[in-house]
Amino acid sequence: MRKWVAENLDNDADVIFRKIYDQATQYLTKQSIPAAVLIIGKYQYQHGFCADAEINMVCCLTELMVEGEWL
Repeated sequence: MRKWVAENLDNDADVIFRKIYDQATQYLTKQSIPAAVLIIGKYQYQHGFCADAEINMVCCLTELMVEGEWL
């Protein structure tokens, strides 16, 4: 996942966050969607003023992996 983030960080982070949000229902259980929305929103907001965008994105994806219940 870290490798993917490093390779894709040149893309607009807002687009990446939006794609994760749009596809969450395909991969997460219904019960996990509210937590995923809050996590994505938190890290999208933080992205605007974080010191290291790569670490911020990795943190977001890690939290989603830990907190989400995957199909």
